Amino acid sequence: MLTTSAYGSYFKRHWWRQSSNSGERPNRLRTLAGGDPDCRGMQDLDTTCGIQGRLRKYYFFGVEPRLRLTHRLFGVRGEADFGVRAHYETQDRRQENGDLPTSRAGTLVEHNERRNQAYSAFAQNRFQFGDWAVTPGVRVEHVEYQRTNRLNGVKGRTGLTQVVPGVGVSYAPSARLTVFAGVHRGFAPPRTEDVINNTTGGVVELDPELSWNYEVGARVAPADGLRVEATFFRMDYANQIVPASLAGGVGATLTNGGATRHQGFELSGRVDTGALTRSRHNFYLRAAYTLLPVAEFRGVRRSSIDSATVITGRRLPYAPEHLLTATAGYSHPSGFDALIESVYVGGQFSDDLNTVNPTANGQRGYVPSYTVWNATANYSVERLKTTFFVTVKNVFDHLYIADRSRGIIPGQPRLLQSGLKVRF
Repeated sequence: MLTTSAYGSYFKRHWWRQSSNSGERPNRLRTLAGGDPDCRGMQDLDTTCGIQGRLRKYYFFGVEPRLRLTHRLFGVRGEADFGVRAHYETQDRRQENGDLPTSRAGTLVEHNERRNQAYSAFAQNRFQFGDWAVTPGVRVEHVEYQRTNRLNGVKGRTGLTQVVPGVGVSYAPSARLTVFAGVHRGFAPPRTEDVINNTTGGVVELDPELSWNYEVGARVAPADGLRVEATFFRMDYANQIVPASLAGGVGATLTNGGATRHQGFELSGRVDTGALTRSRHNFYLRAAYTLLPVAEFRGVRRSSIDSATVITGRRLPYAPEHLLTATAGYSHPSGFDALIESVYVGGQFSDDLNTVNPTANGQRGYVPSYTVWNATANYSVERLKTTFFVTVKNVFDHLYIADRSRGIIPGQPRLLQSGLKVRF
C-alpha cells in the first residue's frame, strides 16, 4: 500500500508589543544631547515609551510518500514500512521600532530571511512471533540551514546529518494485556537563529540534541470500560539544549547543557461507566500522572551564569517533578460530550544555579506550581456531518508564571472558543 501526503502552510503575524526589558524599549530622546529620556520606566509605559513591531511571515511545504508491505520473510510474518520526506520552510522576519505605544510603523532594525531544507528517510519492520512482536527501525535526517541579514548583506550556511536507530518489543498474551519495552535514539536539530550568527554569518557551536531513550511498561484492560497504563522511562542526553538566562540580565539564550538525565514514571487510566454497566449514559474519569524525580546535569558541567560554579547533579531548568491531568466527563450516543479538566504543574527552577529568590529583572528564580481548570462541550449532528463545540481554557482566569527566560511571562488567561467542525 502506497500513500503520499503533501502539505503546506502560510502564516502571517504582525505583532506590535513593548519589550519585556525596559532597556530595549525604543526611546526617541535617548540620542539627543541634554534631553530627558522619554522612556524612563513603567511610569512612561502607556504614554511615551516606544513599541516594537515584530513582523513575521512563515511559509512551509513538503511531500512524504510511504510504502507498507506485508510479507513472510524467512517464514516469519512481518510488516515493513518505508518512507521519505522533503520539507522546505522560509521565515521572513522584520522588526520596526516605533516612537509611541500606538505606533504601527517605525525604524527598521531587523530584517532576516531564514531558510531550512530537511530531507529524511526511514525503514522499519515488525516481526511477529506468536504473542511477541519485535520492531527494529532506522531513520536518517539531513538538515540544511541558511540565514541572510538583509540589513548588512551577511549570509551564512551550515548543515547536519544524523542517523536515528531504534527497536521496540511487545508481548500480548491476550487482548487485555500488553507488555512493552523499547530503546531509540532521540534527535532534535537546533534552530537556524541559534547556529548561524546574525552579524558575521559564522556558525555558532550549538550541537543537536542527542539522547538514548528507554521505556518499559504495560497496558492493562481488566474489564470493558477500564484501562490502565504504567511506564518507566529514562532519557540519557549526550547533549541537551537548555535555556540560559544571561548573567547581565539582557535577554536569554540557549546553550549546550551537556550530558543530562531524565528518569521517572508515567501512570494513566480511564474508567467509562457506560461500558461497565452497559448504559447509554456514560460518565467517565481519566487521569495521567508523571513523576520525574531525576532531571539533572551529568558529568562535569559549569554554570552558564557563574562559570566558577559546578552544577553537576543540580536540577535542570523547567523540569517539574510532578505533572497531573485529571478529567471528569459525560457522553451520550446522541452526540453530546462534555468534560471538565484540571491540569497541575509542579514547581520548577528557571536557571542552572537553581535560584529560589527572584532577581530584580525576573529572569531567575523559582517558578511556583500552579493548577489550571479547563472545560469543553461538543454536540455532533450526524445528519449535518457537523460538530458544534465550545471550550473554556483557564476557567477561573488564574494568574501564574509560565516562564522567566525573558523576564516574568504570565500564563494563558481565560480563553473562550466556540465553533463547528464540518466533515465532507
